[in-house]
Amino acid sequence: MTSCYKPEQHSLTLGFVPLLDAAPLIVAKELGLFAAQGLNVSLQREASWASIRDKVAFGVLDGAQMIAPLPLASSLGLGATAVPMTTALVLSSGGNAITLSKRLLQQLDLDPTLLPCPLDSGKALQQYLVQQLQLQSAQQPLRLATVSPYSCHHYQLHYWLSTAGICARQVEVIGVAPAAMAAQLASGAIDGFCVGEPWSSLAQLSGHGSIVTSCDQLWHNWQEKVFAVSQQFANSKPQCYLALLTALLQACYWLQDIQSNSDKTAQLWHWLAQPQYLALADSGLNHASLFNPAVPQAFFGAALNMPWRSQAAFILQQMRNLQQWQGPLNQPLLQQVYRPDLYRQVAANLGFSAPATDWRLEGDAGPDGHGSRFIDGMLFGLQQ
Repeated sequence: MTSCYKPEQHSLTLGFVPLLDAAPLIVAKELGLFAAQGLNVSLQREASWASIRDKVAFGVLDGAQMIAPLPLASSLGLGATAVPMTTALVLSSGGNAITLSKRLLQQLDLDPTLLPCPLDSGKALQQYLVQQLQLQSAQQPLRLATVSPYSCHHYQLHYWLSTAGICARQVEVIGVAPAAMAAQLASGAIDGFCVGEPWSSLAQLSGHGSIVTSCDQLWHNWQEKVFAVSQQFANSKPQCYLALLTALLQACYWLQDIQSNSDKTAQLWHWLAQPQYLALADSGLNHASLFNPAVPQAFFGAALNMPWRSQAAFILQQMRNLQQWQGPLNQPLLQQVYRPDLYRQVAANLGFSAPATDWRLEGDAGPDGHGSRFIDGMLFGLQQ
């Protein structure tokens, strides 16, 4: 497809963290979709989301794959100096899972393969913590890990704990880089974690842990990774930004049937296995096991790729619940950070449909099943 944009900058560096949902950036690079937009893109692997945030903030990276709450957190100055960021494209949905160590599962007397409901493991953990309190056990508190305090992983883990009746103070939650999760679990440094694929599957494959719930079961059809840039970049190089969004949305479209198309899965595996990307060649995974059916993941859909402001408001609510930030949920920040107008523009140019509204009732899957759904049946809605 010939580009309809005239990028102000042609050579760019985009960042990613080695996870399966970095696939849209890798596909856009390897399929020549960036090049078709007149862009010479280099992809730079980063170890942590803090590194991604800081390098985008200081202009070392022109843009990056980001955990969905990070553009909001950066714009609010949570965890670092405030740098306004923006996103106009959701890259993926799902892909996260909560994994507990084999040691802990044995103490809980749980076989995760027999759990009829993802909340059963949470209830068993709650009962275990009550017993430990009654016994006045001298053991160290359970230590669970997430990839960042400003991530859907962090909020989904706390949502799972809260729904099971576990208070945040009953466990210790720390930050660990995604690629280090399995090793930390194996060493006993942590008792469980919430992370994106393939790290939960690899921990399970190694025998050191088992997945007790996918986060798609907790928050169904929820944004996970977004493509984000600084607002300074978006404002000063609007044609370049639109060209990047176009290439990435095309890559998401290519990935839409990835789990059922063996030829595409094999091609994606070939790319991801390379050392500059996920370096999976010696991981124990192969193209047939690249996507774990126990951890649903998706990359394309009119509602999926939409940067819903209602979901942004819900993320702000999670920040308030965990006392990371206090403020109104419906505020100008949402309009600054989330740009569904740009998403609609890019989608229309590609011939894709897009939702006409920026807000929806979260928790209502709707008759077509494309809406979101929470494990506890909660509904969340705000007036625009």
